[in-house]
Amino acid sequence: MTVAALALLAGCAYTGDDIGNPFYRKVQWFSFLEGTDIAAACAPDSPERFRLIYNGLWEQQVRIYEWGSTDKALKVSTLRSGNVAEIDLYDPLSPWRADVTTTPLDQAAYGRLDTALAESGAFGPPAVGLELPSHSYYWTAASCHQGKYVFTAWAYPSAAFDAARFPAALAALDPGRDKIIPPGPVPVDPFREYNRKRGPLNEFNLKVGTNGLNYGL
Repeated sequence: MTVAALALLAGCAYTGDDIGNPFYRKVQWFSFLEGTDIAAACAPDSPERFRLIYNGLWEQQVRIYEWGSTDKALKVSTLRSGNVAEIDLYDPLSPWRADVTTTPLDQAAYGRLDTALAESGAFGPPAVGLELPSHSYYWTAASCHQGKYVFTAWAYPSAAFDAARFPAALAALDPGRDKIIPPGPVPVDPFREYNRKRGPLNEFNLKVGTNGLNYGL
C-alpha cells in the first residue's frame, strides 16, 4: 500500500462501529488498531481500556482482544478472510464478518492480564520505528492505563516478542485458543509471488510512532 493510501486511511477515524463489518473495517482499520478512540477518551480519571491485536499473517488470521475496567469481560473477535462459497443470501457479508466471543473476567484474571502487559512493556515507551508488515506475525497494544494512552507493538521474530507474557495470558482465556495460528517462518506462496510480479498486492506496512502509528512511511 502506498504512502498516499496510508495517509488517506489515517484520516478515517474509528467511530465505534462494528469493526467486524468488512465495510467499516476497510476504512477504519488503522484507526481501530492504534486505538484513536481510546486515546481520545483517555484522561486521568478515565476507566481503563485495552485493545490487543494479533496479526498472524493478515490474510490468514487476525484476532482482536478487548477489555476494560468498566465491563470486566474479555471480547475476542476473529476476522474471517472470506469464502464466497459460504455466502448467505440473507447476509452477503457473512463470510467476511468477525466471529465474536465474550468471556467474563474476575478480578484475579483482570489482574493477571494487567501484570502480564506491564511485564511485557505495554505501558512503557513505545517501540518507535518498529515495522509491522501485514504479511508477518506481530502484536499491537493500544491502552488507556492509569490515565495514560500508549500504543506499542511486538514483531516476530524478536527477543521482545519471545519475552512477552500477555499472549499466553490471553490464550488461557480465549475459548478459541486451539485455533490460534502460532508465529513461524513466513511460508513461501508461489501464487503470491506471481501476483507480486504482476503488480502491487493488497498488503500494507505499518510503523510504530511516538503516540500511535507513524504514517510517514
